[in-house]
Amino acid sequence: MKKIQVIILISIVLGGCASLTKTQIETVNQFAQASKSYSAFPSKIMTGLADIRTLRGIYAANSMDSAEIHLQELNAAYNLRTSNYEQSQKADVTFQIIDQYAKSLILLSSDQYVTDLKAQALTLGPGLDSLIARYNALDKNNKIPTGIGEAVSQLVVLGGKQFIRNKQAKEIKKFVTKADDLIAVMTKNLLEFLEGKHYVIALGDSASLKYLIDYEAKAIQRDYLSYLRQNKATIDNDKEYIKLMSDVDQVKSLQGQTIAATKDLRAAHKQLLEILKKRKKLTERFTELQELYEDVNQLKTTIGKIQTVKP
Repeated sequence: MKKIQVIILISIVLGGCASLTKTQIETVNQFAQASKSYSAFPSKIMTGLADIRTLRGIYAANSMDSAEIHLQELNAAYNLRTSNYEQSQKADVTFQIIDQYAKSLILLSSDQYVTDLKAQALTLGPGLDSLIARYNALDKNNKIPTGIGEAVSQLVVLGGKQFIRNKQAKEIKKFVTKADDLIAVMTKNLLEFLEGKHYVIALGDSASLKYLIDYEAKAIQRDYLSYLRQNKATIDNDKEYIKLMSDVDQVKSLQGQTIAATKDLRAAHKQLLEILKKRKKLTERFTELQELYEDVNQLKTTIGKIQTVKP
């Protein structure tokens, strides 16, 4: 008799914990999938620009009469490629944190029974907290709370689908709530990276990404003209020049699209948190999530157009 009473009591307690509907959990998963895709794009601006600069440097080198100056130009192009566009440590950790957060959220909101759930949870949780600790060591003025990854680590399968589903709902809500400040700081960092100035070795000064992109558009024309004055261009050379100009335009588009996606990522997370806290039914269109999806799809299309041949 006592055993039956205990089972009934557990059922009541677990039933009371189910604070999220299946649709809400699916929405959390959709947000996480979009965020994971987004996290790969901001750095593509810098790598795309670096590839363009390297090829432009090759044209500049081939317009020189002196073999020594030719080699100097190639060395300069190589040095720019390896050092000029290295991301700051702060920006690099920011990309990693958003990616790890998205992966953790995907795991928490999975609708399938994952046999290695415990192993994944124990890896992703501490990994996220480790990245946050690294970030706090770099930025002592805007520290973010540690221990966010605990929510992932605590999602351990102890048996029974109903238990897993109720524990899942509880941990998702706790995780998203704790992470909102994290997303606020990370998106702020990314906007500073995308819109702010960066030190450029070649210039000996700081410049914005917009300035660097606009500079490349002019420099490509200048250096290709110098090349033409010294060499007879082939059809392949002309095609490459056209492609370089196109790539500059795509990198410029990528910057603007990534800025919009970063703002929508922040807005979508805020709305997601509101939905989870107030237990809102998703009867209305989740506008911010839809916009984030559209942003990510645009970014994928733009990246696909940047196919500069690697030197």
